[in-house]
Amino acid sequence: MKNYLHLIILSPLFWLAACNKQADKVKAFIPGTYVNFAKSAYAQANDTLVITLIRDNSFLITRNTTYQAIRNGRLLPKHRQVRQLNGIYDTQNHVLDETTNGRIFRFDPDRHLLKVNRAVYQKIN
Repeated sequence: MKNYLHLIILSPLFWLAACNKQADKVKAFIPGTYVNFAKSAYAQANDTLVITLIRDNSFLITRNTTYQAIRNGRLLPKHRQVRQLNGIYDTQNHVLDETTNGRIFRFDPDRHLLKVNRAVYQKIN
């Protein structure tokens, strides 16, 4: 009976430790550089996100975008944009909440991926 009582008391602690380990895995994976390339009949874009840990659960997201419109099958001049955004890591849902536009960044450490809405970014470092 005593062993059974120990099992009942310790089981939630083991479960909590496993959840925290998963959260640490996602949070540890976040810092780095992510790339995405998108193309349609009308445009193509290269998007690079550099995510840096500032402190605790705060992250700086630097987004570099190069965009080219396509007209009559020809690429028009490139347009570049650099934006800096802030993100807060949600320890409960294991996502990064981008505070400027309200986007949610979902990370898949096992596949080295970041998903933002329908866009999928590959982590390169």
